[in-house]
Amino acid sequence: MSDKVRLGFIGSGGIVRSHLEQGLKDFPDVEFAGWCDLNAETAAARREQVGGHGEVFVDAQQMLDVVKPDAVYIMLPPYAHGPAEELVIARRIPFFVEKPVAIDLETAQRVAEGVERYNLLTSVGYMTRYRKSVQRVRELLGTQKPVLLHGGWLGGGPAKYEGIWAWWVQKDKSGGQFLEQTTHTIDLARYLFGDVRSVYAAPVRGCRERPPFFTIEDASMVQLQFRNGAAGNLYSSCSTSVGGGISLTLWATDMKAEFTGWEHTVKIMLPDGETINIPGEQNIFAKEDRAFIDSVKAGANRGILATYADGLKATQIAVAANRSMDTGEVVEL
Repeated sequence: MSDKVRLGFIGSGGIVRSHLEQGLKDFPDVEFAGWCDLNAETAAARREQVGGHGEVFVDAQQMLDVVKPDAVYIMLPPYAHGPAEELVIARRIPFFVEKPVAIDLETAQRVAEGVERYNLLTSVGYMTRYRKSVQRVRELLGTQKPVLLHGGWLGGGPAKYEGIWAWWVQKDKSGGQFLEQTTHTIDLARYLFGDVRSVYAAPVRGCRERPPFFTIEDASMVQLQFRNGAAGNLYSSCSTSVGGGISLTLWATDMKAEFTGWEHTVKIMLPDGETINIPGEQNIFAKEDRAFIDSVKAGANRGILATYADGLKATQIAVAANRSMDTGEVVEL
């Protein structure tokens, strides 16, 4: 490999724009080789964002074979995952994939098997793991027993069904809000409290008038039983226009931690009145991108905190919640 990592992108939408804006376009050891999107204009817009570097494609296989990237970013909606990963795995190329890694467990398991078979370097876009606030809480949890947690994503839903919101409100394309959006908090719960043993979920529907293509839940409440005995519930809503936001509160035997906002500012309360406040970071994509690029250059993990195996487990929890919403039963993992 040369001094620069040649990158190819499969999917070139808004999430790619955010990665570029928050630092990736300014990495001195990165070369932008190829941009692929079903909409050539979208791919061309990302190319212009980096000064016109790289070739534009509408076919992923053609891009991989023409530009021969050192690493690939797979940035697709949940329903589109699977074929792109298989193309990349077949060529033994390290890849970064945005969350969630799939809309169904079968696709995620199939990709995970390919990753393991060829021992491929992977990273999943669970950027919250890289925040200083999260790392400090995880460090403190290392000496305590986790007890309870609750949190999630609350909002009023899209005002217009355009762009990503056109497919986001369709259950067969997004998998629902819990799978597509609250996946960040699912992953954070696993990262801090450990693996999940069982899932029970209650859906909420019929809160607002919706168009016929709106097939996701208005809201949901998901109960988690962790393998270490702790318990948690995670909520999602796209029907509550007041008092929403992103949050996670957790209790351990000698600690309470309250994360608030997309940036995950935390207030940590410890015995004897000790309090620790850590502001969250807005510009967080650069940290996970830096870890991925450094790892590709080294040919080994150099700071990646979420691999495809983590993405698989988050998908497993979300798919179990969707199944529980349909059946009314507890789903064992």
